[in-house]
Amino acid sequence: MGYIIFIMTELLKMKCPSYKFDSKLDINKISSEIDNVIRLSFYGKKIIVRGVQSAKHDLPKEKLLNKILSFGSDRYLSKSKNAVLVNDRPIDIFGYGCKVSDKPITLSVLEGFHKYKPMCLEKPQSKVDIWLVYDANRLINVEYQHSYYNVKAKDGYVFKDQKNKKDALTGVIVIE
Repeated sequence: MGYIIFIMTELLKMKCPSYKFDSKLDINKISSEIDNVIRLSFYGKKIIVRGVQSAKHDLPKEKLLNKILSFGSDRYLSKSKNAVLVNDRPIDIFGYGCKVSDKPITLSVLEGFHKYKPMCLEKPQSKVDIWLVYDANRLINVEYQHSYYNVKAKDGYVFKDQKNKKDALTGVIVIE
């Protein structure tokens, strides 16, 4: 007799009052607040975390969340104009892989959006208000040539099980 395994994605909501675009955006403080939420559920686990700006999507935030939960990613369109091809295969997600500990988790992702070019030049700036947490054992890391910085980048991943991407998604953190 076979077993059916149901993998549940934990949906966590948080407030982050320090995440506002005023004269000095305190990325370290914002990162620390998000990291604390991640640590509560995933401490000691190997994860890949992906930041999403809901304002950049054509769907309202709640519908985007439903799409993410049903598909396993915010990259639910089969052909994305932003797809990066590696060995004739698109990268499914970009994210930061780590073992959850007391070290910073989301800081480098936030810096990519708000500190480094080209993303930091966007006006207006948008919050990274949805954080996707993946089981690192269910994805494969893919190196690629970064088009803007012309260096080998290691933040690309593909799902091992292309038909069940949502099974890799273990948590979603939403900043209200």
